[in-house]
Amino acid sequence: MKKLFFLFVAVFMCSAVYAQPVKVSAVGEADISGGDTASARTVAIARAKWTALEEAAGVKVKSDAILQNAVLVDEAIKTEVQGVIKSFNITGEEKDGSIYRVQISAMVEKSKVENAVGIVSKNTTISVMLPVVFPNGRVEESSALSENVINELTARNMEVVDMASGNGFGVKELEKAMKSNDYLALRNAAFKNLSNTILIGKVETTATAQQGTDIGYGVSLPFNVVTGRLTYRLVTEKYGNRVILASGYIPVRGQGTTIEDATFRMTENLRDTVANTLVGIVMEKMQGANSRMVTVRLMGRTDIDKLMQLKQMLTYTSWVLEVKDQGVDALAVTYPEKSLYLATSINGRGGFKVEKFSDYEIVVSPQ
Repeated sequence: MKKLFFLFVAVFMCSAVYAQPVKVSAVGEADISGGDTASARTVAIARAKWTALEEAAGVKVKSDAILQNAVLVDEAIKTEVQGVIKSFNITGEEKDGSIYRVQISAMVEKSKVENAVGIVSKNTTISVMLPVVFPNGRVEESSALSENVINELTARNMEVVDMASGNGFGVKELEKAMKSNDYLALRNAAFKNLSNTILIGKVETTATAQQGTDIGYGVSLPFNVVTGRLTYRLVTEKYGNRVILASGYIPVRGQGTTIEDATFRMTENLRDTVANTLVGIVMEKMQGANSRMVTVRLMGRTDIDKLMQLKQMLTYTSWVLEVKDQGVDALAVTYPEKSLYLATSINGRGGFKVEKFSDYEIVVSPQ
């Protein structure tokens, strides 16, 4: 009984230690635009607070969305994860030419950091990784298939990141993740790109028939055949859990006078047929049950020209499914993700500034 009691005390003490805030020093910088030092100082403080969260979390999630919308992100974190930064003091600040720099000392609630960082890390970007392993063992991490998928998704106004572009996540890690259903390393790689959804897969290729092979009745095969087998998964995160939205297996063949030629034909068939299949799956899954209606309201006096400008901008914003008129000063936007992501997209595009937002309404003013 005493051993059990001491074990309980030890576990309680460990939990208490983990729950204690950690002290973090961080620096934030902002450009002074139009001589507005006060605004630059506000942005610099917000960026310093974000850097403090990164330090406490042990990750670096740098992105244009955060840099451009640091104040908005800071407000969203305070709203959704109250008390993650329990307190902070400005320990130094300076104006360095056109840059305003602030250093802070912050007390960060470490147990809440992952949730806070996750609010903006799970953006509407989709990461894609579809390497091809050829019959001779050569690997192309960025292939004709992945390039076509990325181009087709981009043409549909989606933000796409090619995970093969130097993030340290390779074919071996991908194979391990798919075999074990453990996507932690994959999520961390996508995390750096602010991606909440990942399209992953691998094409294994085999020389299934060689030129000159006897196929019966004294007839020899006049060409080589290479078969590519794509195994893929579309993975996202909902309510803190990783969810497989779709998975499948697609075989593709190519033929040619040499193994190399047959392999090339197989990659062409991948590009021309499988890419369209994958893009269709992504669009169907991502634009389905998650869709919500967000009202984007124009602040101030009614300006039809500005409203039309806002409508056009929203129409060509990533992941926006539909934009409809809603009265004389508002638009109804069908959007499959949190309004925070739409708000950061609006701020990042320029021309309009987000004044305030909630789950179902964003109020903007023209700039």
